[in-house]
Amino acid sequence: MKYCLRCAREIGEGHSFCPYCGTSQKEIKKNEPGHISSEKSSKIPIIVGIIVIMAVVLIIAAFVERANTIESNNSYKTVGTPTRDNSFSAPVIAVSARQILSDFNNNEIRAGDQYNGKRVRISGCAAGIDNMMGVLSININSCGGDFDIDYVRAQFPNSAKEKLSRLNKGQKVVVECTIDDGGDIMGVAASNCILK
Repeated sequence: MKYCLRCAREIGEGHSFCPYCGTSQKEIKKNEPGHISSEKSSKIPIIVGIIVIMAVVLIIAAFVERANTIESNNSYKTVGTPTRDNSFSAPVIAVSARQILSDFNNNEIRAGDQYNGKRVRISGCAAGIDNMMGVLSININSCGGDFDIDYVRAQFPNSAKEKLSRLNKGQKVVVECTIDDGGDIMGVAASNCILK
């Protein structure tokens, strides 16, 4: 007795098609030309997927490289600031104390347009840490020592007192502030600062 390869009903010998479901009763042999084994056919989507992923990674890497090249050509860079929900707020300008002080010394109008009212991440050295008239602040200079007369005066809320009390004069610091006024007599005034 012979049974249908698809529906498994009993069919007589010599039938090339099942009289019930119409399925061809010719068995395909694995070694016949034109036959792709199920092992090979299941690997094809995996290989195609790997090639697509590699292409996407190369495209992203090219964009990142281009962005880094453009960024390195600028005198300052912008970075995102994470918020409580891990989204990003407006970009923050990252700059050294030396650079922002130089920008304001070179052209106060241009630097004011570039920095005033914006969030700026400033790196430098603590030239002084004080609580003058109840206002917590760090004077940040370019790490040039006591002879740097220009500085960024970074003002902090009272909640930062514990962190500021751990700092020492001359220590390298990074703060994120809103620039209030670059035309300060002794440098740049910044408020709403946080110690990074």
